[in-house]
Amino acid sequence: WERLIAGRSGIRGIEGFDVSDIPSKIAGQVPFGPTAEGGFEPDDWVDARERRRMDRFIQYAMAAGIQAIDDAGWTPTDEESLDRTGVMIGSGIGGLQEIYNGSVILHERGARKLSPFFIPASLINLASGHLSIRYGFRGPNHAVVTACSTGAHALGDAARLIQCDDADVMVAG
Repeated sequence: WERLIAGRSGIRGIEGFDVSDIPSKIAGQVPFGPTAEGGFEPDDWVDARERRRMDRFIQYAMAAGIQAIDDAGWTPTDEESLDRTGVMIGSGIGGLQEIYNGSVILHERGARKLSPFFIPASLINLASGHLSIRYGFRGPNHAVVTACSTGAHALGDAARLIQCDDADVMVAG
């Protein structure tokens, strides 16, 4: 946020994969490093054991969801509030890196070498699922997949769930 307000761009050279054979060599990437320095440190949001079972997009969703819940101060403990709090988090494509890695393992080493966590690590609805589990929210739990408009659709769908009295509170994005 501070960088945005200061007008500092997050666009820089691509570091996550080889770009020598493609024309575009820049992107807006999530920077890794200490949170205090504006980076993303997965350990700050998800413990190492859980992280092995999630694609990076789920880790991002967990970080954003935890911050949103903390900012809202929403920490219900009564059964009714937990039952009436839901989560609606979407992703444009989900666990692409996990899917790619799984396809390489399948091709090179065979199906028996594919992790049993391959599917739960890459499915889009697991972002909502992990956040719900962390907080014990038992209301509606959905995921939206509509490419670039996913965030807007998630917010709209969450608002409709509240409007239809299916939930009182929705964590959405």
